[in-house]
Amino acid sequence: MIMVKKNKFRIFRDIVLLLVTLAVLWFLGSAMVKSVISAKQPFMSHNGELEEDSNTYLLKPTGPDAVYDGLDLRQYIEGQYTVLCLGMDEEGLNTDIMLLAVFDLNAAKINILQIPRDCYVGSEYTNADTGKINSVYSEGTCSGSNGINKVVTCVRELFGIPVDSYMAIKCTDVPPVVDALGGIPINVPYDIIYEADKIIYKGEHVLNGEQSEWFVRFRHDYLEGDIARIRAQRVFLAAAMQKVKNLGTLKILTVYPTLRNYLMSDLDMSEIGKLCDFAQTVSMENVTVRMVPGEDLEPGDINEYYGYSIHEEETVNMLNEYFRPYQENLYAEDLNINEVKHTATYYDDDSSNFADIANGDVPDIPFREDANTLE
Repeated sequence: MIMVKKNKFRIFRDIVLLLVTLAVLWFLGSAMVKSVISAKQPFMSHNGELEEDSNTYLLKPTGPDAVYDGLDLRQYIEGQYTVLCLGMDEEGLNTDIMLLAVFDLNAAKINILQIPRDCYVGSEYTNADTGKINSVYSEGTCSGSNGINKVVTCVRELFGIPVDSYMAIKCTDVPPVVDALGGIPINVPYDIIYEADKIIYKGEHVLNGEQSEWFVRFRHDYLEGDIARIRAQRVFLAAAMQKVKNLGTLKILTVYPTLRNYLMSDLDMSEIGKLCDFAQTVSMENVTVRMVPGEDLEPGDINEYYGYSIHEEETVNMLNEYFRPYQENLYAEDLNINEVKHTATYYDDDSSNFADIANGDVPDIPFREDANTLE
Protein backbone atom coordinates (compact mmCIF):
# COMPACT_ATOMS: atom_id res chain seq x y z
CA MET A 1 0.00 0.00 0.00
CA ILE A 2 2.78 2.38 0.80
CA MET A 3 4.35 1.81 -2.64
CA VAL A 4 1.04 2.41 -4.37
CA LYS A 5 0.51 5.67 -2.54
CA LYS A 6 4.04 6.73 -3.36
CA ASN A 7 3.56 6.05 -7.11
CA LYS A 8 0.26 7.92 -7.13
CA PHE A 9 1.93 10.87 -5.46
CA ARG A 10 4.74 10.84 -8.03
CA ILE A 11 2.26 10.66 -10.89
CA PHE A 12 0.30 13.58 -9.45
CA ARG A 13 3.52 15.54 -8.92
CA ASP A 14 4.71 14.86 -12.48
CA ILE A 15 1.38 16.01 -13.91
CA VAL A 16 1.57 19.23 -11.92
CA LEU A 17 5.15 19.84 -13.05
CA LEU A 18 4.18 19.17 -16.66
CA LEU A 19 1.27 21.60 -16.49
CA VAL A 20 3.44 24.27 -14.89
CA THR A 21 6.15 23.76 -17.53
CA LEU A 22 3.61 24.01 -20.35
CA ALA A 23 2.18 27.16 -18.81
CA VAL A 24 5.63 28.75 -18.61
CA LEU A 25 6.45 27.77 -22.19
CA TRP A 26 3.11 29.11 -23.38
CA PHE A 27 3.69 32.38 -21.53
CA LEU A 28 7.22 32.81 -22.94
CA GLY A 29 6.14 31.84 -26.44
CA SER A 30 3.18 34.19 -26.34
CA ALA A 31 5.37 37.03 -25.12
CA MET A 32 7.81 36.45 -27.98
CA VAL A 33 5.05 36.22 -30.57
CA LYS A 34 3.45 39.40 -29.24
CA SER A 35 6.79 41.23 -29.42
CA VAL A 36 7.24 40.03 -32.99
CA ILE A 37 3.75 41.04 -34.05
CA SER A 38 3.86 44.41 -32.29
CA ALA A 39 7.01 45.39 -34.16
CA LYS A 40 5.85 45.75 -37.75
CA GLN A 41 9.40 46.21 -39.03
CA PRO A 42 11.45 44.95 -36.07
CA PHE A 43 14.84 45.12 -37.82
CA MET A 44 14.52 48.70 -39.03
CA SER A 45 17.72 50.69 -38.53
CA HIS A 46 18.79 54.27 -39.17
CA ASN A 47 18.74 53.35 -42.86
CA GLY A 48 14.96 53.24 -42.76
CA GLU A 49 12.90 52.10 -45.71
CA LEU A 50 13.91 52.01 -49.35
CA GLU A 51 12.89 54.99 -51.40
CA GLU A 52 10.37 54.58 -54.20
CA ASP A 53 11.76 53.21 -57.46
CA SER A 54 10.53 55.47 -60.26
CA ASN A 55 11.89 53.28 -63.07
CA THR A 56 9.63 51.48 -65.52
CA TYR A 57 10.16 47.75 -65.93
CA LEU A 58 8.81 46.25 -69.14
CA LEU A 59 7.28 42.83 -68.63
CA LYS A 60 7.12 39.88 -70.96
CA PRO A 61 3.73 39.48 -72.71
CA THR A 62 2.34 36.93 -70.28
CA GLY A 63 -1.19 36.84 -68.88
CA PRO A 64 -1.54 38.16 -65.30
CA ASP A 65 -2.72 34.77 -63.99
CA ALA A 66 0.50 33.16 -65.20
CA VAL A 67 2.72 35.30 -62.94
CA TYR A 68 0.44 35.93 -59.96
CA ASP A 69 2.24 34.47 -56.95
CA GLY A 70 -0.54 34.96 -54.38
CA LEU A 71 1.82 36.11 -51.60
CA ASP A 72 0.69 39.75 -51.46
CA LEU A 73 4.22 41.12 -51.01
CA ARG A 74 5.33 44.69 -51.53
CA GLN A 75 7.07 44.04 -54.83
CA TYR A 76 7.71 45.80 -58.13
CA ILE A 77 7.23 42.73 -60.31
CA GLU A 78 4.62 40.06 -59.66
CA GLY A 79 6.13 36.60 -59.31
CA GLN A 80 9.57 37.95 -58.39
CA TYR A 81 10.96 39.31 -55.13
CA THR A 82 14.50 40.66 -54.81
CA VAL A 83 16.45 41.21 -51.59
CA LEU A 84 19.77 43.08 -51.50
CA CYS A 85 21.98 41.38 -48.88
CA LEU A 86 24.99 43.27 -47.52
CA GLY A 87 27.82 42.26 -45.21
CA MET A 88 29.42 45.34 -43.68
CA ASP A 89 32.99 45.75 -42.43
CA GLU A 90 33.83 46.28 -38.75
CA GLU A 91 33.17 50.03 -38.90
CA GLY A 92 29.94 49.64 -40.85
CA LEU A 93 31.28 51.84 -43.67
CA ASN A 94 31.99 49.45 -46.55
CA THR A 95 29.81 46.71 -48.04
CA ASP A 96 32.38 43.95 -48.36
CA ILE A 97 29.81 41.25 -49.16
CA MET A 98 27.12 42.09 -51.72
CA LEU A 99 24.43 39.68 -52.92
CA LEU A 100 21.21 40.07 -54.86
CA ALA A 101 18.83 37.24 -53.98
CA VAL A 102 16.10 36.95 -56.61
CA PHE A 103 13.18 34.78 -55.48
CA ASP A 104 11.31 33.36 -58.48
CA LEU A 105 8.09 32.73 -56.60
CA ASN A 106 6.31 30.85 -59.35
CA ALA A 107 9.16 28.57 -60.41
CA ALA A 108 10.24 27.86 -56.79
CA LYS A 109 13.80 28.96 -57.52
CA ILE A 110 16.30 31.31 -55.92
CA ASN A 111 19.02 32.89 -58.05
CA ILE A 112 21.79 34.68 -56.17
CA LEU A 113 24.04 37.25 -57.82
CA GLN A 114 27.40 37.77 -56.13
CA ILE A 115 28.76 41.26 -56.72
CA PRO A 116 32.54 41.50 -56.11
CA ARG A 117 33.25 44.30 -53.67
CA ASP A 118 36.05 45.57 -55.94
CA CYS A 119 33.77 46.26 -58.95
CA TYR A 120 34.82 49.58 -60.47
CA VAL A 121 31.90 52.04 -60.67
CA GLY A 122 33.81 55.34 -60.79
CA SER A 123 33.07 58.88 -59.65
CA GLU A 124 29.48 58.74 -60.87
CA TYR A 125 28.73 56.55 -57.85
CA THR A 126 31.47 57.18 -55.26
CA ASN A 127 33.91 59.81 -54.02
CA ALA A 128 36.38 57.12 -52.94
CA ASP A 129 39.73 57.18 -54.74
CA THR A 130 39.37 53.45 -55.42
CA GLY A 131 36.14 53.93 -57.37
CA LYS A 132 34.92 50.59 -55.96
CA ILE A 133 31.31 49.62 -55.35
CA ASN A 134 31.93 48.71 -51.71
CA SER A 135 32.53 52.40 -50.91
CA VAL A 136 29.15 53.63 -52.23
CA TYR A 137 27.47 53.09 -48.86
CA SER A 138 29.66 55.64 -47.06
CA GLU A 139 30.95 57.82 -49.94
CA GLY A 140 28.23 57.55 -52.55
CA THR A 141 27.60 60.36 -55.04
CA CYS A 142 24.46 58.90 -56.66
CA SER A 143 20.87 59.60 -55.66
CA GLY A 144 19.66 58.35 -52.30
CA SER A 145 18.98 59.95 -48.93
CA ASN A 146 21.32 57.60 -47.06
CA GLY A 147 23.88 54.85 -47.53
CA ILE A 148 21.52 51.97 -48.20
CA ASN A 149 19.50 53.91 -50.75
CA LYS A 150 22.66 54.99 -52.57
CA VAL A 151 23.76 51.36 -52.81
CA VAL A 152 20.34 50.34 -54.11
CA THR A 153 20.49 53.10 -56.75
CA CYS A 154 23.91 51.92 -57.87
CA VAL A 155 22.95 48.23 -58.01
CA ARG A 156 19.70 48.96 -59.81
CA GLU A 157 21.38 51.08 -62.48
CA LEU A 158 24.20 48.59 -62.99
CA PHE A 159 22.06 45.47 -63.25
CA GLY A 160 18.54 46.61 -64.12
CA ILE A 161 16.91 44.62 -61.31
CA PRO A 162 14.34 46.32 -59.03
CA VAL A 163 15.24 45.88 -55.36
CA ASP A 164 12.24 45.19 -53.14
CA SER A 165 13.98 45.11 -49.77
CA TYR A 166 17.35 44.87 -48.06
CA MET A 167 19.11 43.00 -45.27
CA ALA A 168 22.46 44.02 -43.79
CA ILE A 169 24.71 42.82 -40.99
CA LYS A 170 28.19 43.78 -39.79
CA CYS A 171 30.78 41.01 -40.07
CA THR A 172 31.47 41.31 -36.35
CA ASP A 173 27.79 40.55 -35.66
CA VAL A 174 27.85 37.22 -37.50
CA PRO A 175 29.13 35.18 -34.48
CA PRO A 176 26.20 35.80 -32.10
CA VAL A 177 23.66 35.11 -34.85
CA VAL A 178 25.32 31.82 -35.85
CA ASP A 179 25.65 30.80 -32.20
CA ALA A 180 21.95 31.52 -31.68
CA LEU A 181 21.20 29.16 -34.58
CA GLY A 182 23.26 26.44 -32.92
CA GLY A 183 26.17 26.56 -35.37
CA ILE A 184 26.44 25.66 -39.07
CA PRO A 185 27.16 22.02 -40.04
CA ILE A 186 29.63 22.16 -42.93
CA ASN A 187 32.24 20.06 -44.72
CA VAL A 188 35.28 22.37 -44.81
CA PRO A 189 37.10 21.52 -48.07
CA TYR A 190 40.60 22.58 -46.92
CA ASP A 191 42.53 23.76 -43.88
CA ILE A 192 41.96 27.44 -43.09
CA ILE A 193 44.62 29.23 -41.05
CA TYR A 194 42.93 32.55 -40.30
CA GLU A 195 45.60 33.36 -37.71
CA ALA A 196 48.17 31.24 -35.89
CA ASP A 197 45.69 30.37 -33.14
CA LYS A 198 42.56 30.49 -35.31
CA ILE A 199 42.52 27.35 -37.43
CA ILE A 200 39.68 25.37 -39.03
CA TYR A 201 40.81 21.91 -40.10
CA LYS A 202 39.59 20.23 -43.27
CA GLY A 203 36.60 17.96 -42.75
CA GLU A 204 33.17 17.83 -41.14
CA HIS A 205 32.48 20.52 -38.54
CA VAL A 206 29.69 22.42 -36.87
CA LEU A 207 31.14 25.91 -37.09
CA ASN A 208 30.40 28.18 -34.17
CA GLY A 209 29.91 31.91 -34.64
CA GLU A 210 33.57 32.87 -34.38
CA GLN A 211 34.68 30.12 -36.76
CA SER A 212 31.98 31.14 -39.24
CA GLU A 213 33.39 34.66 -39.32
CA TRP A 214 36.86 33.26 -40.00
CA PHE A 215 35.50 31.12 -42.83
CA VAL A 216 33.60 33.86 -44.69
CA ARG A 217 36.35 36.49 -44.25
CA PHE A 218 39.44 34.38 -44.98
CA ARG A 219 41.30 35.20 -48.21
CA HIS A 220 44.99 35.74 -47.41
CA ASP A 221 46.24 32.40 -48.77
CA TYR A 222 43.93 32.23 -51.79
CA LEU A 223 45.68 32.72 -55.12
CA GLU A 224 42.74 34.73 -56.46
CA GLY A 225 42.18 36.78 -53.31
CA ASP A 226 38.70 38.23 -52.99
CA ILE A 227 37.32 36.29 -55.98
CA ALA A 228 38.33 33.03 -54.30
CA ARG A 229 36.72 34.22 -51.07
CA ILE A 230 33.48 34.78 -52.98
CA ARG A 231 33.60 31.17 -54.14
CA ALA A 232 34.35 29.92 -50.64
CA GLN A 233 31.39 31.87 -49.30
CA ARG A 234 29.13 29.75 -51.54
CA VAL A 235 30.07 26.71 -49.47
CA PHE A 236 29.01 28.54 -46.31
CA LEU A 237 25.82 29.89 -47.91
CA ALA A 238 24.76 26.40 -49.00
CA ALA A 239 25.40 24.98 -45.53
CA ALA A 240 23.62 27.91 -43.85
CA MET A 241 20.55 27.52 -46.06
CA GLN A 242 20.34 23.82 -45.29
CA LYS A 243 20.56 24.61 -41.58
CA VAL A 244 17.81 27.22 -41.74
CA LYS A 245 15.59 24.87 -43.78
CA ASN A 246 15.95 22.30 -41.00
CA LEU A 247 15.00 24.69 -38.20
CA GLY A 248 11.58 24.43 -36.60
CA THR A 249 9.25 27.27 -35.66
CA LEU A 250 10.15 27.14 -31.96
CA LYS A 251 13.87 27.51 -32.73
CA ILE A 252 13.18 30.44 -35.07
CA LEU A 253 11.23 32.12 -32.28
CA THR A 254 14.13 31.65 -29.86
CA VAL A 255 16.56 33.21 -32.38
CA TYR A 256 14.35 36.25 -33.00
CA PRO A 257 15.66 38.39 -30.09
CA THR A 258 19.26 37.88 -31.27
CA LEU A 259 18.40 38.74 -34.87
CA ARG A 260 16.66 41.89 -33.70
CA ASN A 261 19.88 43.05 -32.03
CA TYR A 262 22.09 42.66 -35.09
CA LEU A 263 20.13 42.47 -38.35
CA MET A 264 19.23 45.62 -40.29
CA SER A 265 16.30 45.34 -42.72
CA ASP A 266 13.11 47.00 -43.93
CA LEU A 267 11.29 43.69 -44.16
CA ASP A 268 8.20 43.45 -41.96
CA MET A 269 7.28 40.30 -40.08
CA SER A 270 4.61 39.30 -42.58
CA GLU A 271 7.11 39.44 -45.44
CA ILE A 272 9.74 37.56 -43.47
CA GLY A 273 7.23 34.83 -42.71
CA LYS A 274 6.12 34.53 -46.34
CA LEU A 275 9.70 34.39 -47.64
CA CYS A 276 10.66 31.79 -45.01
CA ASP A 277 7.67 29.66 -45.98
CA PHE A 278 8.65 29.99 -49.63
CA ALA A 279 12.28 29.04 -48.92
CA GLN A 280 11.07 25.83 -47.26
CA THR A 281 9.52 24.78 -50.59
CA VAL A 282 12.68 25.41 -52.63
CA SER A 283 14.95 22.41 -53.15
CA MET A 284 18.71 22.86 -52.94
CA GLU A 285 18.88 21.96 -56.65
CA ASN A 286 16.92 25.12 -57.40
CA VAL A 287 19.28 27.50 -55.62
CA THR A 288 22.09 28.76 -57.83
CA VAL A 289 24.68 31.43 -57.21
CA ARG A 290 26.49 33.29 -59.98
CA MET A 291 29.19 35.95 -59.92
CA VAL A 292 29.11 39.13 -61.99
CA PRO A 293 31.24 38.44 -65.12
CA GLY A 294 34.46 40.42 -65.37
CA GLU A 295 38.20 40.40 -64.74
CA ASP A 296 40.84 41.79 -62.42
CA LEU A 297 42.13 45.34 -62.73
CA GLU A 298 45.77 46.10 -62.09
CA PRO A 299 47.17 49.41 -60.82
CA GLY A 300 47.43 51.67 -63.85
CA ASP A 301 44.39 50.26 -65.69
CA ILE A 302 42.13 53.04 -64.37
CA ASN A 303 43.76 54.26 -61.15
CA GLU A 304 46.46 53.17 -58.72
CA TYR A 305 44.40 50.44 -57.11
CA TYR A 306 43.57 46.82 -57.80
CA GLY A 307 39.95 46.31 -58.77
CA TYR A 308 37.44 44.40 -60.86
CA SER A 309 36.12 45.38 -64.29
CA ILE A 310 32.56 44.25 -65.05
CA HIS A 311 32.13 42.72 -68.51
CA GLU A 312 29.14 44.48 -69.99
CA GLU A 313 27.84 42.10 -72.68
CA GLU A 314 28.36 38.92 -70.65
CA THR A 315 26.64 40.50 -67.64
CA VAL A 316 23.62 41.53 -69.71
CA ASN A 317 23.29 38.01 -71.13
CA MET A 318 23.48 36.44 -67.68
CA LEU A 319 20.91 38.86 -66.23
CA ASN A 320 18.45 38.18 -69.04
CA GLU A 321 18.77 34.42 -68.69
CA TYR A 322 18.65 34.01 -64.92
CA PHE A 323 17.62 37.17 -63.08
CA ARG A 324 14.75 38.64 -65.10
CA PRO A 325 12.20 35.81 -65.42
CA TYR A 326 9.23 38.12 -66.04
CA GLN A 327 10.90 41.15 -67.64
CA GLU A 328 11.74 41.98 -71.22
CA ASN A 329 15.38 41.48 -72.19
CA LEU A 330 17.92 44.18 -71.47
CA TYR A 331 20.56 45.55 -73.82
CA ALA A 332 24.01 46.85 -72.90
CA GLU A 333 22.93 50.46 -73.48
CA ASP A 334 20.16 50.04 -70.89
CA LEU A 335 22.69 49.64 -68.08
CA ASN A 336 25.31 51.96 -66.65
CA ILE A 337 28.26 49.55 -66.50
CA ASN A 338 31.71 51.11 -66.73
CA GLU A 339 33.70 48.40 -68.52
CA VAL A 340 37.34 49.36 -68.07
CA LYS A 341 38.94 46.24 -69.46
CA HIS A 342 38.01 43.13 -71.44
CA THR A 343 41.02 40.92 -72.09
CA ALA A 344 40.11 37.67 -70.32
CA THR A 345 37.08 35.41 -69.94
CA TYR A 346 37.92 33.22 -66.94
CA TYR A 347 35.23 34.78 -64.68
CA ASP A 348 32.52 35.08 -67.33
CA ASP A 349 30.70 31.86 -66.39
CA ASP A 350 31.30 31.37 -62.68
CA SER A 351 28.41 29.64 -60.95
CA SER A 352 27.58 26.97 -58.37
CA ASN A 353 24.49 25.00 -57.44
CA PHE A 354 23.72 24.47 -53.74
CA ALA A 355 22.86 20.80 -54.18
CA ASP A 356 26.18 20.16 -55.94
CA ILE A 357 28.04 21.92 -53.13
CA ALA A 358 26.17 19.89 -50.50
CA ASN A 359 27.22 16.73 -52.38
CA GLY A 360 30.89 17.71 -52.27
CA ASP A 361 31.28 19.46 -55.64
CA VAL A 362 32.77 22.64 -54.21
CA PRO A 363 34.18 25.52 -56.30
CA ASP A 364 37.84 25.23 -57.26
CA ILE A 365 39.92 27.54 -55.05
CA PRO A 366 43.68 27.45 -55.71
CA PHE A 367 46.05 28.49 -52.93
CA ARG A 368 49.18 30.59 -53.25
CA GLU A 369 52.50 28.74 -53.37
CA ASP A 370 53.67 30.56 -50.22
CA ALA A 371 50.41 29.89 -48.35
CA ASN A 372 50.53 28.82 -44.73
CA THR A 373 50.00 25.07 -44.45
CA LEU A 374 49.71 22.49 -41.70
CA GLU A 375 51.88 19.95 -43.53
